[in-house]
Amino acid sequence: MSKQYSLIPEETAIVIIDMQNSFVNLRGSIGRNGYDASMMNGTIPYVKELVEACRENSIQDIWVTQNHYKEDVTRETHRIRPHTHRWKAGSPAIVGTWESEIVDELKPLADSSSEIIIKHRFSAFIDTRLKTLLRMKGINTLIVCGVGTAHCVESTVRDAYQLDYDVLVAEEGVAGMSIEDHESSINIMKKVFGLTLKNNDMLNLINGGLLSLELKTEEEVKY
Repeated sequence: MSKQYSLIPEETAIVIIDMQNSFVNLRGSIGRNGYDASMMNGTIPYVKELVEACRENSIQDIWVTQNHYKEDVTRETHRIRPHTHRWKAGSPAIVGTWESEIVDELKPLADSSSEIIIKHRFSAFIDTRLKTLLRMKGINTLIVCGVGTAHCVESTVRDAYQLDYDVLVAEEGVAGMSIEDHESSINIMKKVFGLTLKNNDMLNLINGGLLSLELKTEEEVKY
């Protein structure tokens, strides 16, 4: 059994996560310290075309950026070392630095018509105004893109699903530091938390097209 699905623009937003120099620019702290940032850098054109299409179709764009502080006492209270102290790159996206800025290729799109959310943890919902903003704007459907797939993207998608939003993840518009982590995260989001779509299919939806959804019972789904 299948169902025809379409977006309702005024009830939809695109959430762009952490497209900042630290993560996405090859000269950022991730790439500069020997980690592979090439996959994340490769998302830029896919994210750009999604945001531009959303703009053309009156879908709100919400840019989520990560801000860390050089001095963060919460890290010192951990008895188990936090992730930022395990990376040789140290804390990325230090507030007020080039590292925390949106990459040049996308910066012009984050303008006065955009909504900007600053976060300090993986999920865009933790201790931010995102949930209130979505409620005020009557948004119930989220298109998600950005980095990193298994960290900030999946954390945001999980929280969105548990808050009863419908979630669509742009497969080519998300990436991480390893293909293994990326693919594992895509698989769990696809099975449990929403839809994952290639950019062409996502663009078709954004531009008013229909998507045929196969409705299967639990017995028919193979995990």
